[in-house]
Amino acid sequence: GPPGTGKTEFVKYLGSVLKTKVNVRMGSDLLSMWVGGTEQNIASAFREAEAERAILFLDEIDGLVQSRAGAQRSWEVTQVNELLQQMENFNGVMIGATNFVQNLDQAIMRRFTFKLQFDYLNDVGKQLFFERMFKTVLSDEERQHLNMIPNLAPGDFRTVRQSLFYYGGEVSNAQRLDALEREAETKNCGRFVAKRKIGF
Repeated sequence: GPPGTGKTEFVKYLGSVLKTKVNVRMGSDLLSMWVGGTEQNIASAFREAEAERAILFLDEIDGLVQSRAGAQRSWEVTQVNELLQQMENFNGVMIGATNFVQNLDQAIMRRFTFKLQFDYLNDVGKQLFFERMFKTVLSDEERQHLNMIPNLAPGDFRTVRQSLFYYGGEVSNAQRLDALEREAETKNCGRFVAKRKIGF
């Protein structure tokens, strides 16, 4: 799913429910400039997780193993093969997250027992996050304004809350909505234009 939609938070929640340590490895962190180094790093990550009985979370896994169909170098193929072998033999829970599922090798995709999609919030989700994050209640007009803002994720509400914290004083819902609009504009390369602003 897209950034900020809750993939990492879900893994943290799963670890807390299972009372299990989560070993987080960024896909790019396992890459090595040395021949065979990436394969060794992959094997080491799985070995450590199994020894610690930890959940292995490979974040941005697409940075590590993209489709072999487009591979131009032999080491790109061996990296995928190493991950496939480790997943096959791993006695534990392994989770991979990506923003670009279409780039993943199909054999890797088939190894995952469950495939979960994390998407942007619908209108009900937007209102829920707005009112809980900002501890406020939306008017009907403000709710309509919020519903018009596309592609909002839980992470956007957290970012806005953190940024508005430094404003000091009272912050209105109109200011919060404006800040969320700016987050949406950043994500959509400035293509989003609100129909109108509230309070002006």
